[in-house]
Amino acid sequence: MRIANILKYTASVAVLAAFAGSASAQEANRQVDEIVVTAQKREQSLQNVPIVVTALPQKLLQDAGVKDIKDLTILTPGLMVTSTSNETVTTARIRGIGTVGDNPGLESSVGVVVDGVYRPRNGVGFGDLGELERVEVLKGPQGTLFGKNASAGVVSIITRAPSPVLKGFAEASYFDKNEYRLRGGVSGPISDTLRGGVTGVFGHYDGNTKNLFDGSTVNGYERLGARAKLEWTPSD
Repeated sequence: MRIANILKYTASVAVLAAFAGSASAQEANRQVDEIVVTAQKREQSLQNVPIVVTALPQKLLQDAGVKDIKDLTILTPGLMVTSTSNETVTTARIRGIGTVGDNPGLESSVGVVVDGVYRPRNGVGFGDLGELERVEVLKGPQGTLFGKNASAGVVSIITRAPSPVLKGFAEASYFDKNEYRLRGGVSGPISDTLRGGVTGVFGHYDGNTKNLFDGSTVNGYERLGARAKLEWTPSD
């Protein structure tokens, strides 16, 4: 009887040890890769940045169908982007703070930065973003590094760098109200030290507001854009 109990106890210990080893292996496999951001205008680990940052990598943006800044509200708590009369009058607010008004000449208190370049007009900065590397949403005043037009926060957009090998992509989307988007691009090496890429986008939307005077539909948009990027690695 005692021998049977000892054998049962030994078997239980072996099962628990195997389960603990399996759990440890699963925890090791679940380790998250380091997230590198440039919220302070230099590459840092997200854990070392003393700022409230929502970092959105390219894979997450692609899976969520993010094509412009309005779509970022799906993934960013506290961010609200609205358009009133038309697409050129777009306002971003972070934590409820932002510039209010339909005047396209107003500069937003939420700064929009694309590849380190500040975009003072919402109508320019809120279009189709093309190929992205990541998006960083910095919450709270960022005037120390980004100037006076970042009193509510910053939306920092980093586009994808040119590829070291030749590749391209094409994408087409269609929605109701005759809304469709076309995107495409090519990227690759130009020489041993120079790489380049170009992306083109086109979007159209009839709108959802009907003008009872003449029967036309307003509040739509039609936009065409392109972006080129060069990356040079100097030799010795």
